[in-house]
Amino acid sequence: MDWRDLHEQSTVVDLHNHAVLKRFLLDRDLSASKTKFLAGLFKRAFWPLSQRSTFPLLDKGGMDIVLSTCYIPEREWLDDQSLVKLALALSPEVRKRVFDPFYFDATVNMIDDMEKQITEYNKKVDKSKNRPVCIVKNNNELSQCLEHKHIAMIHSIEGGHSLQGLDCETSTDMKVKETEILQHLDYFAERGVAYLTLAHFYPNLLAHPVFPYPNYGIKRSNWKHLMGAWDMNVGLSEIGKKVVERMCELKMIIDIAHCTPKARAEVYDIVGDRQNRVISSHSGVFEINPDPYNLHDWELEWFATHGGVLGIIFMNYWISPVDSPLGIKYIERTLEHAMKIGGSDIVGIGTDFDGFTDPPDEITDMSELPRITKYLKCLTGKGGKQKYSDEVIAKFLGGNALRVLKEGWR
Repeated sequence: MDWRDLHEQSTVVDLHNHAVLKRFLLDRDLSASKTKFLAGLFKRAFWPLSQRSTFPLLDKGGMDIVLSTCYIPEREWLDDQSLVKLALALSPEVRKRVFDPFYFDATVNMIDDMEKQITEYNKKVDKSKNRPVCIVKNNNELSQCLEHKHIAMIHSIEGGHSLQGLDCETSTDMKVKETEILQHLDYFAERGVAYLTLAHFYPNLLAHPVFPYPNYGIKRSNWKHLMGAWDMNVGLSEIGKKVVERMCELKMIIDIAHCTPKARAEVYDIVGDRQNRVISSHSGVFEINPDPYNLHDWELEWFATHGGVLGIIFMNYWISPVDSPLGIKYIERTLEHAMKIGGSDIVGIGTDFDGFTDPPDEITDMSELPRITKYLKCLTGKGGKQKYSDEVIAKFLGGNALRVLKEGWR
């Protein structure tokens, strides 16, 4: 099969995409067919003002399902990033919209804003040229959306701090905090949130994270604080353990990206023999790039026996052992190793586009995603045979992610 046909016929899924973050922070129009001047600068580099995931770009890249990941920056981020603090001083409306509300309220507002963007886009989209986008909140709606060949947008949340509201901010009683967090978890499940990333940049009431910043993220940071703020010996809190158990009951998928290895191991213990409940939405593998953010081989083996999926991040810093602007070969190398350890059922895509990342120069926005299909299709193995079968490539593009959604989500 030609690589173009393979890409078109596959169900293509991005497990981790931050289009909604750029929309909410920078007031970007996701329906725009052309990006603004500032967004288009330094396309092949880390550029905070970039825009890589508009609705037309998703359509052009052949996307079928996008996990729209809501992330509200932690307040510690402002303390550690002086340039961000300065920018906010010049943009009071952003502070009012994003940073002044409680985390839970801001996350709800971000979800509402994304749904409004999609409604407005569908009113004006030329359906003869572009596919409509639909918010889907359960598997029945997902099946209908795919049947009509629309782009399915599914809410997800990065960071357990998004469950923290008024009580978590004002009460000293941990039982009160726990009650609020579990209530907010139930709310997001009803809103159609498919997964929650337990940790993110800074410790929250659920879990402890690994050190989050790439080199370019600490050059102008409060590095003295950064060097001592993370403890790899800490895992899930007691509240975090209850959240994981409740997510299993609600059929919300558990995302262990950003968690410490200890927290990840505790998640696996709680999940037990349950299948299709855990993903690492955007990360790499430790054997290729030995950073604690990435999954060890024993974790890949656990994924293989529990229906887990690793969304390979499209960011060189996490998947490449060397500093290189080119990264498609490291995506493939990560894929190869993950399959060697866990088989072809554990691999997927988690671009992390528009999450203030620096993607490989070969794939700088969602419209260029077919290049990974083209690259994998051309590779040869022993005897000159195709290294990855069409079936395996289709699993990586989205087949495995779709399985987890169908089996692990409500």
